[in-house]
Amino acid sequence: MNDKIGHAKCPPTNQTLSYIYNCMQRIPKKSLIVFFFLISGLTLLTAYTVVIPIVLVDTPLPFKPAGFYIANVIDERTDKSAVAQLVTINIAGKPETNLVDFQGGTAIAVGQFIVRNLAKDISLRAVIIEISELKLVETPLANGDIDGRIRVRLSFGLKKDYGTAHLTNYLGSLHYIRSIANTPAIEPHLRSALTDGLVYFNNWMDTNTDKNRALAKRIRFIFSDYTEQPEGDTIYYSANRPLTWADFQSHIQPGEQYEAEVMPVFGYDYSDKIVKGVINIHLSLKPSVAKSACSAKPTGRDAYYLNHEQRHFDIAKIIAEQFKQKILAAHLTPDTYEGFINMQYFDSLRDMNAMQKSYDKETGHGVNHTEQQAWNQRIDSLFKQFSNSP
Repeated sequence: MNDKIGHAKCPPTNQTLSYIYNCMQRIPKKSLIVFFFLISGLTLLTAYTVVIPIVLVDTPLPFKPAGFYIANVIDERTDKSAVAQLVTINIAGKPETNLVDFQGGTAIAVGQFIVRNLAKDISLRAVIIEISELKLVETPLANGDIDGRIRVRLSFGLKKDYGTAHLTNYLGSLHYIRSIANTPAIEPHLRSALTDGLVYFNNWMDTNTDKNRALAKRIRFIFSDYTEQPEGDTIYYSANRPLTWADFQSHIQPGEQYEAEVMPVFGYDYSDKIVKGVINIHLSLKPSVAKSACSAKPTGRDAYYLNHEQRHFDIAKIIAEQFKQKILAAHLTPDTYEGFINMQYFDSLRDMNAMQKSYDKETGHGVNHTEQQAWNQRIDSLFKQFSNSP
């Protein structure tokens, strides 16, 4: 018998009564009283509902998974009591409420049902289902029928090395009315409510696979050099736009030991767009100096000292290129790129500050012509390396 919640009410027929009467004719009178109570007890026992655990009947799910398989089902319900509150007939022939659960527990029952009825390709995305709510509550109606209501709340997540990345939630409900004798109808209703949730998720995957960040399989970096036209106070680095003495517009004079001073900085603009499951990441590099932060004494404004300040600007550009190369060399994934970019940016700022200090210390702020020439060559060599890089 496939019905997992059975109703066994078997009223005696005319043939049965005739058979019992014939049997009674053969029984000694002293035994008739015992026989009468035995038959009465059996008749009572067959008049009430026998409640056993619910087992979901195997029925192939009506879809082919859209790029995923179910890796696990977890019971995350706050109330882990029995799934169903069913109205059945008790031994006195009266309605009563019984708590009935899935055979083996909720997560095992649902998980095994999915394993048996949904294709599984482990080369696809592994999905975890968390059951947040699954409850069937029945109440008797005035006309003797039974009103049933099912609530289902599921959470779907992508299995990752670090845990589960949430994808979407499903909240569904189902309402039915049945006769009190038709307890076998309960299992199909529960199965239908769960199937609706799985169909919802499959449709969600089909719609979101190519455009949802959590489902992206790879990333692509696109770098550019930021420009601004017309030029304002900020000069963004360009080989075609070297510094001139006219750019030194600060009204604050440099320190007594310096002829001039610049304050290069390095930043970037970030944007991304998902195209056919690939995250295209646009990074616009912004090494720059502000004219209002460049200061110089009225004297000493010659080509030599202007070159010294230009090399400070060049160092900011070198650090920006190193930032780019380190990102490209890291072989980042959709799960790791954001954190890496943030950490690498702060590392690059520290590298820039350290390199600027070394440059000024070794050249004596440009006073040591020999060291200045050595740094000129070093910086030019680094630029040549970058010109041969992607």
